[in-house]
Amino acid sequence: MLVDQLGRMKKLNAAFFYEYEVDEHGKMVRLFWADATSRKNYKHFPDVLSFDSTYSTNQYDMVFAPFTGINHHMQSVFFAAGFLADETIEEYTWMFQAFLRAMGGIAPRLIITDECARIAGDEKFWERLNKCVWRSEKPAKFEERWHSLISDFKLEGNVWLAKRFDLRKSWIPAYFMDIPLAGILRTTSRSESENAFFKSFVGRKLAYVEFWLRFDTALQCQRQEELIADNSSIHTTPTLLTTWEIERQGSEIFTHEVFALFQKRVNAAREDCDVQTTTIVDGTKIFEVSDAWGVREVHFDSTTMIAKCSCKLFECKGILCRHIIRVFRASKLNELPSIYVLKRWEKKCKRDAVYDGEGNLLEENAISSAETAIRRKIATARNMVEEIIRDARTSEEVIDFVNTGLSNLQSSLVQKFQTVPPTRHEEQETFIGTSIPTQVAVLTASDTCSRGTCARIRGHRDDAKRGAGKKKKKDPNLKVPRQCGLCKEVGFHDARKCPKKT
Repeated sequence: MLVDQLGRMKKLNAAFFYEYEVDEHGKMVRLFWADATSRKNYKHFPDVLSFDSTYSTNQYDMVFAPFTGINHHMQSVFFAAGFLADETIEEYTWMFQAFLRAMGGIAPRLIITDECARIAGDEKFWERLNKCVWRSEKPAKFEERWHSLISDFKLEGNVWLAKRFDLRKSWIPAYFMDIPLAGILRTTSRSESENAFFKSFVGRKLAYVEFWLRFDTALQCQRQEELIADNSSIHTTPTLLTTWEIERQGSEIFTHEVFALFQKRVNAAREDCDVQTTTIVDGTKIFEVSDAWGVREVHFDSTTMIAKCSCKLFECKGILCRHIIRVFRASKLNELPSIYVLKRWEKKCKRDAVYDGEGNLLEENAISSAETAIRRKIATARNMVEEIIRDARTSEEVIDFVNTGLSNLQSSLVQKFQTVPPTRHEEQETFIGTSIPTQVAVLTASDTCSRGTCARIRGHRDDAKRGAGKKKKKDPNLKVPRQCGLCKEVGFHDARKCPKKT
């Protein structure tokens, strides 16, 4: 029925995308989907993609694989997801090809995936390794630190580390510092966090239909958080720390989350940075800017308004570094050049209409005018009834009159508009949001379902029932207050030991 549900959503919105494949027995082995909002999000934030699969979301042991990115509030944003029967190269190739088809063939600049292998080591090793990986700004520096690390810890014979070094151009930041925004995602922690978020709603060992209902709830919660952040960024103003015009401009353009990072760098440029020397080479000014971490070199062309720093923070994360901000200040440049205001970080970056390759508007279907009119009439009727009750509650006679009138109105409605109560089958279809097919065209991934029925959401009554038959052991040292039969006071005595007894 999950495939039927996806098909229904495709009919409601042509921008909804889904694909699936079955094996020779008609069992589903691959499934991929992305709704209109997800595809729109990817159009706005296609820079970096995090991908990590997880189990324990369904009773068929299919691998759940969400695609995650980062939005303009530095929040995780859902792009697409799918189910796979197995974790093979062929399965993942199909999944990524489906993703490209859904996103108009636009591939992300960088994909962060999980590496299953683990190595153990002491704290000193990990401290050195982190410095080697994350603080090496140039490939030569990384290789120098890596060889020193391997030599100092006598790991020349470690095959796993040797393979990692051979693949260094695929995972060491120093090799892709020039890839725009490659630094906003450094590990699969985003995907792991996203998986944990969905699991908090989804649970484990669910049928596909129940999985979909819970997954959709989780997705709506995530999107609601983005709307709340949008509202906060647009309608509130952050507190400024300096009198610099460049800070005020940033507060008006960037979302609050991005501005907080930008403001931190503006303040650091004022407090910690100092221009040591300035030279001119072929019309380009070269500044040496010092801070607590060392000296950086900033090249600034005042004609094109392009500045480049040796730390490459802007290229890596899309937010200006303290060194360039300090150079702008020294050059008496009070406004941010447009080249350093990335649209993906702006408050209103998602206002523009976005279309897919077939010309479909990537937007969830709005409520029809007819449905809006019905909702308005229902609200009017509800307000009238509430107002009548509010006016009538001061008199019992008036309340009786209102109850009689409502009872007569209800009887008239039944006689004039006789309705047939829905069957259980119809109620189930309304609940899951799609019709239940009479014939099943796509089978589940397994011939045999798990023993027992599908898990349901447990409530507080279940916890009460679970402990109903268990007798709690009384603590012999625990005293329970009671009322004295003589003085009628509540305490830890009775009539025999009452202090007021004469």
